[in-house]
Amino acid sequence: MAASPAKFFFGFLIVSIVLWMIFILCSRLFAWMLSRVLGASVVFRVGGWKCLRDVVVKFKKGAIESVSAGEIKLSLRQSLVKLGVGFLSRDPKIQVLICDLEVVMRSSASTKSLPKAKSKKSRTSGRGKWMLVANIARFLSVSVSDMIVKTRKVIVEVKELKLDISKDGGTKPNLYVKLHVLPILVHLCESRIISDQSSSLSFERCSASQACSASSDRSSAGLFCDELSLSSEFGHDRAAGIVLRNLEIISGDVTLSFDEDSFPKSKQSSSTVHSNEVATSTTAVSSASKPDKERQLAALAKYSPSFPEKISFSLPKLDVRCVNREHDLVAENNITGIQLKSVKSKSFEDTGESTRLDVQMELNEIHLFRVADSSILEIMKVDVVSFIYIPIQPVVPVRAEVDIKLGGTRCNLFISRLQPWLRLHFLKKKKLVLQGGTHSLEKSKAADMKAIMWTGTVSAPEMTVMLYGINDLPLYHFCSQSSHVFANNISSMGTAVHVELGELNLHLADEYQECFKENLFGIEPNSGSLMHIAKLSLDWGRRDRTSSDEVSCRSKLVLSVAVTGMGIYFSFKRIESLIINAMSFKALFKTLSVAGKKTKKVGEAQPSKASGKGTRLVNLNLERCCVNFCDDTGLDNSIVDDPKSVNYGSQGGRVTFRSLADGTPRTASILSTASEECKRLKYSVSLEISQFSLCLNKDKHSSQMELGRAISIYQEYLEEHKPCSKVTLFDMHNAKLVRRSGGLNDIDVCSLFSATDISLGWEPDVHLSFYELFLRLKSLVYAQRLKERESGHDKGISSVKDDVPSEKINLSNSVDKQKKKESMFAIDVETLTISAEVGDGVEVKLEAQSIFSENASIGVLLEGLMLAFNGSRVFKTTRMQISRIPSTSSNLSDAIPVMTSGPWDWVVQGLDVHICMPYKLQLRAIDDSIEEMLRGLRLITVAKAKNIFSGKRESPKPKNKKSSSKFGRIRFCIRRLTADIEEEPIQGWLDEHYQLVKKEACELAVRLKFLEDFIHKAPQSPKGVEASDPSDERKMFFDGVEIDVNDPLAINNVKEAIHKRSFQSYYQACQGLVPSEGSGACREGFQAGFKPSAARTSLLSVCATDFDLSLTAVQGGDAGLLEVLKKLDPICQESDIPFSRLYGSNVYLNTGSLVVQIRNYTLPLLSGTSGKCEGRLVLAQQATCFQPQISQDVFVGRRRKVRMFRSATGTTPPLKTYSDLRIHFEQGQVSFGVGYEPAFADISYAFTVALRRANLSHRSSGVLPVTKKERSLPWWDDMRNYVHGNITLSFSESKWDVLATTDPYESLDKLQIVTGPIELQQSDGRVFVNAKDFKIKLTSLESLISRHSLKVPVGTSGAAFIEAPVFNLEVTMDWECASGNPLNHYLYAFPTEGKPREKVFDPFRSTSLSLRWNFSLRPEKLHQSSSGTEHPTDTGTVSSLQDKPETPTMNLGAHDLAWILKFWGLNYYPPHKLRSFSRWPRFGVARVTRSGNLSLDKVMTEFMLRVDATPSLIKYMPWDSDDPAKGLTFNMTKLKYELCYSRGKQKYTFECKRDVLDLVYQGLDLHVPKAFIDKDEHPCIPASVQLLRKSCQNALIDRVPSGKDEKHRDEGFLLSSDYFTIRRQAPKADPERLLAWQEAGRRNLEMTYVRSEFENGSESDEHIRSDPSDDDGYNVVIADNCQRVFVYGLKLLWTIENRDAVWSFVGGISKAFEPPKPSPSRQYTQRKILEENQKYSFPETHQGEMLKSSASPGRNLPSQPVEMAGSLSSPSHSVKVENSHDRAVETSESEEEGTRHFMVNVIEPQFNLHSEEANVSNYCLVRMHI
Repeated sequence: MAASPAKFFFGFLIVSIVLWMIFILCSRLFAWMLSRVLGASVVFRVGGWKCLRDVVVKFKKGAIESVSAGEIKLSLRQSLVKLGVGFLSRDPKIQVLICDLEVVMRSSASTKSLPKAKSKKSRTSGRGKWMLVANIARFLSVSVSDMIVKTRKVIVEVKELKLDISKDGGTKPNLYVKLHVLPILVHLCESRIISDQSSSLSFERCSASQACSASSDRSSAGLFCDELSLSSEFGHDRAAGIVLRNLEIISGDVTLSFDEDSFPKSKQSSSTVHSNEVATSTTAVSSASKPDKERQLAALAKYSPSFPEKISFSLPKLDVRCVNREHDLVAENNITGIQLKSVKSKSFEDTGESTRLDVQMELNEIHLFRVADSSILEIMKVDVVSFIYIPIQPVVPVRAEVDIKLGGTRCNLFISRLQPWLRLHFLKKKKLVLQGGTHSLEKSKAADMKAIMWTGTVSAPEMTVMLYGINDLPLYHFCSQSSHVFANNISSMGTAVHVELGELNLHLADEYQECFKENLFGIEPNSGSLMHIAKLSLDWGRRDRTSSDEVSCRSKLVLSVAVTGMGIYFSFKRIESLIINAMSFKALFKTLSVAGKKTKKVGEAQPSKASGKGTRLVNLNLERCCVNFCDDTGLDNSIVDDPKSVNYGSQGGRVTFRSLADGTPRTASILSTASEECKRLKYSVSLEISQFSLCLNKDKHSSQMELGRAISIYQEYLEEHKPCSKVTLFDMHNAKLVRRSGGLNDIDVCSLFSATDISLGWEPDVHLSFYELFLRLKSLVYAQRLKERESGHDKGISSVKDDVPSEKINLSNSVDKQKKKESMFAIDVETLTISAEVGDGVEVKLEAQSIFSENASIGVLLEGLMLAFNGSRVFKTTRMQISRIPSTSSNLSDAIPVMTSGPWDWVVQGLDVHICMPYKLQLRAIDDSIEEMLRGLRLITVAKAKNIFSGKRESPKPKNKKSSSKFGRIRFCIRRLTADIEEEPIQGWLDEHYQLVKKEACELAVRLKFLEDFIHKAPQSPKGVEASDPSDERKMFFDGVEIDVNDPLAINNVKEAIHKRSFQSYYQACQGLVPSEGSGACREGFQAGFKPSAARTSLLSVCATDFDLSLTAVQGGDAGLLEVLKKLDPICQESDIPFSRLYGSNVYLNTGSLVVQIRNYTLPLLSGTSGKCEGRLVLAQQATCFQPQISQDVFVGRRRKVRMFRSATGTTPPLKTYSDLRIHFEQGQVSFGVGYEPAFADISYAFTVALRRANLSHRSSGVLPVTKKERSLPWWDDMRNYVHGNITLSFSESKWDVLATTDPYESLDKLQIVTGPIELQQSDGRVFVNAKDFKIKLTSLESLISRHSLKVPVGTSGAAFIEAPVFNLEVTMDWECASGNPLNHYLYAFPTEGKPREKVFDPFRSTSLSLRWNFSLRPEKLHQSSSGTEHPTDTGTVSSLQDKPETPTMNLGAHDLAWILKFWGLNYYPPHKLRSFSRWPRFGVARVTRSGNLSLDKVMTEFMLRVDATPSLIKYMPWDSDDPAKGLTFNMTKLKYELCYSRGKQKYTFECKRDVLDLVYQGLDLHVPKAFIDKDEHPCIPASVQLLRKSCQNALIDRVPSGKDEKHRDEGFLLSSDYFTIRRQAPKADPERLLAWQEAGRRNLEMTYVRSEFENGSESDEHIRSDPSDDDGYNVVIADNCQRVFVYGLKLLWTIENRDAVWSFVGGISKAFEPPKPSPSRQYTQRKILEENQKYSFPETHQGEMLKSSASPGRNLPSQPVEMAGSLSSPSHSVKVENSHDRAVETSESEEEGTRHFMVNVIEPQFNLHSEEANVSNYCLVRMHI
């Protein structure tokens, strides 16, 4: 039937329904099958035969949770595919269109499962499979729109994705895959902050909401990419299978956005136990998770063929945006022009075949933290070239070579932009570090294979860094011309980095801009730079450890930095910029750090110990560095206050005066000596350093610094680029500093400093320039801090400081309680030189050849130390050690003293110390110049501080109170100490060479005298005998050559040869002299040509060996010193004397020997052995009122002077010495001679030059003349004024030598005093000497023997001239002055007086001196106590001579008396030029006016002398052994001689007329004198004690002879007397003073010893007090200038033997009194005068006789000893003496009625005249008046 339309549609509908049902059934079957195969549920809805809608696939397991698509369509289209070259073909394409694709990823926690073991399948596939897949895939095309990929953290949204696959033709077809993606958005989901245990529902909600927001706002996306195109080419390789040949990625602009939630936060461990478990299993887990390197290499080698042969990546722009929403921070970063290319090729090397990858990357611009047109970091271009070698064999590691080149690098550090990010950084909470065992994993061995061995290079031709301030203004410009970085890990130690930077320059930004504007064509790299570095090299890597490192790791990281040619150029502007910016940045960082510290908790965790990782060794090498500073200093005139502080002591304390007496302010003016145009002086300071190295070792906790040389120079410029002065501040060579922390014996830090040569220099201009710079910097810092306080930067800091909990304080207190470790600093310096200008015209230099110390805080050793002023050496030592030790406490319970904060004892030890006073070095002027310089410097610095801080007021710092004294005791231990005064060079040279020439001249004279005697000797032969050969007697031999005496030429040749030999001997002696170094005082001028020897270089030297001096403080401080002064000074005790300054200490001195030597004289001036000194020494200055002020100009430096006030000359009291010392020597020797007096004058002149006021300035005109109101004090008044106290000097044995000639080099002719124990006590106006075993020895015999070669007399050798067991001497000096109180030496006005005194010295100037000498000689028994018993001896018996006499004894001879007279005449009235040497003009010394004071002999108005010997014995020692007077002895129980010289009784003033000092009183007392002749060869000393006892009885008992005793007494008896006196008194004598002196002598303390020897001595005491002749009335002294002699009880025995003895004795004594023989010149003069006088008054014959008699005057005793001895024994001489005596008696009798001059009173005499025929005895009373 025919189909109708209805049926057709119906049928079609039925068929469609069936087919649809079948399609639905098939689709359901297909979905079920997919679910079974994929293990997931698949749900979709069919939208047509080629369309599926709402497709949902949910996976039960795996990473993907679900995939859903809104619609999937299939379509067929024709595509144009390039099949070959030159033609196109149309191929059909099956296109899959997917819309709304959503992929949901499962969370990572739910996908964790154990890995399944999979069977290893071969990756390679056959070519057929590849062709099948390629042919099918080329018809496939995928297009996805609106694709979303969701994870728990990230949501990726793609707007459109297209995938196109095509295939080319050929034998080896390739498959091309092209992927094109339109905008890609990546959102960071907030659901990541939800814990893993949250439900999936919350995740879905979060995802839905995030997807909605992502589609609405692209700006919130974490990643946004406009377009991404990926083209790849796949091919097939038979060996490798499917390979990727080419890969090309082209991306559009990419934008990345990050915020604080974009990065995962680390989770803390749930419990501490769990963390401990994890910590204990760290090693096991790390070893288990460590990948196998061999497996990795094998996998890399396996998959290397599948790497793309070519890779190309292109990214036009990459924007990275960092956002912090909490603090509203945004950072924009972008990179443009990213190009990446990679090419794979084959490479064949020694290690085998490998795959080479050539990777190149280019970046056009990089901008980090970009705002507007500026960025923090800008890089214009980056080129990266890398080569990667992947070996075929897995045993060889992969090699990579990377080369990076940067172009146009610029870093702009904007602090304002970085500040918020820095604040955010400090606000982060830091993790707590739990203390525990740290595990350092050991790296693999060197033999282990590395997976990758790489080498990298980074180079930048120019880099620029700009630092901007807080206000965004440029501050500094840093530029590097070339930069290279080399890094690799080729070494077995690991990664090594090498960096080279060339031409580094640092500029101030404004200076750089100015230089850039001035130079349009560019500027030099280092012109005007702040810092310039020519080359900088840096090496970082691992090195093998040494055995001493003591760390478990085998290697350590080392950083080495080498700098070549570094220059730093400072100016005040640059330093100001650095300080201001540094302080502002410091304040900024403090605020940032404090903000972060607020959130921290204190004390929760402790920092972990160092694990040994990181860089352990840092080395810095600096080849050359120059630091230069340029600035200017002010020369402005200014006025500054100059108040003076004075100390009134007990009369007002310390007072400050700010004005003068007239009310004028006391100010000082600082004036400039430069021109008025020069207000600012430019200067520069340079520091040049070469060969500097620094090493920091963290393993050893040590640092080491070495320096080749460093020199600093200061220069001043008056004109541009023309230095006018140059000073070397310091110059150091080969310095080394080592510092190490930790050590043994509680040492915290050990440091060592060593150097070979250090030179330091200082000048006032340098000091002032640096001080002004310091003040300007201090002002700058002060102003900056003030700004910070105003800006409020310190508020946060102060608040945090207040919030610090008290736990910190407790912690610090506990630490303080622990014992602090000490630091040790060792020093080793070979040479140190310090030179400085310490005053105007004063330069000081200090040199040390070596300085060594193991610990400088304890002590230092100095070798070759030398101190010099103005080139003259004043101090020198070979070795000296200065150290300190803790003072030992009084508690000696502990053996080791514990040192807390108590005082220290300072010890100075020296080997050989030499202190010198150079020739004509003006020490006082140097001291004044130094003091004025220091004061001028202080005033200038005060003025500069006032000018700089004029508008600013600094809060004055409270002065710290004086802490307790840190000095316990100062001790000097010196092996040999020498102090000397340098001799004048010409004087020393002439004196020394005079001695040499004198010796040679004497020898020459003797030789020529012998020659002349031989020549002029005529040959004489006996009469009648003819000479056989007369010519033989006239010939002689000289040097083996026969000389004819008659030949004058030969004789002249001999004389000339003798002269040459003498000169040659003198020349050799000169060559043997060792020249002295000298002090350097005479380097120039005439004196520089004279070089004395080392033995003649000093005028006066004091040498002490084993010198040990200890100084300790006096207890009580100033109060204790005042107590000492009151004990030593009676005036200070009586009156309240104020003192302004007090210095004093206790003195303890020990010395092995002490020698005081004048020049190189034979005998020392003073020498002693084993010396000890103990006592106190105080220096005190009297307080006075405010002195008158005078103006003075002091030059400070070269261009400044200070006009300041100072006290007028002569108004400041001096420092006075108060001493209480006890000095003792075991053996002492003292010498003196008139030849010493010129040396004393030189010594006085040396001290005069050293202590006089002078002007050393090179700039001032000179010393202003000071008008003196009064004369200065003479030296004796200076001694009375300056030296006070008590000094006791004692010797166990002593020798006192007084030379008897004018030659100071004499060693034979002298008077010698030898004593046992002796003590000398000195106090004000009194000297007391007490000695035992006193002996005076004369060298009269030795002089005669040496001159005339005579025979020594028998029994005279070794006999002393005077011997006394006990010797006492008391010298009293009574001074008178105008004030009437000579002991009051406080001459200046006291503070209470208010004004200075008109006359200071005149009231104290001595107008009168009464000098009293009291000599006392005592026997030892009388001097001691009376406990001993005495043996009675007869007065007439004579015993043998003992070695030690019991009584004072005098051994007198005629030659001794003559020698004594000559000795006394030489010392009392020496040659005129010796005594007045100081008054004669000196070489090169201008004559000055004398002081005008009276000489000491004029000041002396009274001289008293008393000699008391109780008892005494006088022995006559004749020259000949057969002299009749041999054995003549005089014995006395008491001998007293008194002598007084006076000028008369008057009131003495300075201007009064003074009479001559005449003899006004003379008295001699002899108690019981007796004379006898000792017949024994060895006469003994009579028992004087027995004589003294018997003298107390009646003197007339001895007159009665009694048997044998009378006969025994008469043997040798001559005469005896009970009492013998001589009195004489002149009318001009002052009877009151004379009587007081005599009464004081009678009350002498020595009389108590005499009285103690008598038994209940009432009668003896009365006998001693009164003379036996007082009752007769003849002992009355009348002031008529008559000499009265009284003799009581005279007994005389006159025999022939006695007569001969008396005449011989008298003749010898009278011979001694003969005048000396005149000198030949004086004889010639006398003869000529006599001839002239006798021409007119006498005939020729008589004149001839007179000439003959005058030509032979009396001869001197020493010159003719033989004739003298003969004359003494001549009887005719005795007759002449007797006759002359008779004439004298007759003359006296004839003039009895005239003026009496002489009177003799003999009371009860007894004369016994014995002869051969008769015996006559007469008794009579004799009176004689002359």
